[in-house]
Amino acid sequence: MLIKGGSDNYDTPIGIICLDSKFPKPSGHIRNPTTFKFPTIQYVVKGVDVKRLLFERTPELIEPFIQAAKDLEQSGVEAISGSCGFLALYQKEIAASVNIPVLLSSLLQVPLLQMMYSPNVRIGILTASKQALTSEHLQAVGVVHQDNLFIKGMEGKEHFWTCIVEGKQHDFDMKIMEQEIRSSAGELKKQYDIDVLVLECTDLSAFSASIQEEIQVPIFDINTLVELTQSALWRITYNRHRFLQLE
Repeated sequence: MLIKGGSDNYDTPIGIICLDSKFPKPSGHIRNPTTFKFPTIQYVVKGVDVKRLLFERTPELIEPFIQAAKDLEQSGVEAISGSCGFLALYQKEIAASVNIPVLLSSLLQVPLLQMMYSPNVRIGILTASKQALTSEHLQAVGVVHQDNLFIKGMEGKEHFWTCIVEGKQHDFDMKIMEQEIRSSAGELKKQYDIDVLVLECTDLSAFSASIQEEIQVPIFDINTLVELTQSALWRITYNRHRFLQLE
């Protein structure tokens, strides 16, 4: 049997474009190798941290992300994701630069949820910064109607903001971080009575089970999107033995 070569990586379905950050990435984070049941490759875009992407964008900032996508495709990955939901702004341009699936932000699932649920569904979005998440980001991933979207940021949560957004310290306390994230989700649920939650920020995914315990609604994040894509790339062989016996 001939096996095709010519790549740097093999049997690696997902490449991840990552921001340049040093805070911990616990299991459940897209950048932690233990998060998924399949291998991933991380590509760090040096010099671009969370604060720069959210608040200090310039037109040329897209260029290193396009190059990262091209490099990942050349290396042999079968799809490309991202370690920050605010990359939604570049979804179309980066997808157009390569010939494999690109899924940069969990926000890509918002139009799908609007189709999956009734028109009365109340979709919550928990983001790192409500100020930084604009209509432009949502439009970039195909969100046409925003009337049923209810957005809350992590502004005011000191530990999260210091570690994740400003990058002023590299270590964080898991218990404090979890408490801040749970309380934000609880506040969003209480204020808007949401039916479903999308975690825009990839740094929230490690706490998704705890969040669901807090607010008791379905939760979609970058991990659900990555797992959906991987399942399409690597289909399993189903056991038809029971049915074959009946034929």
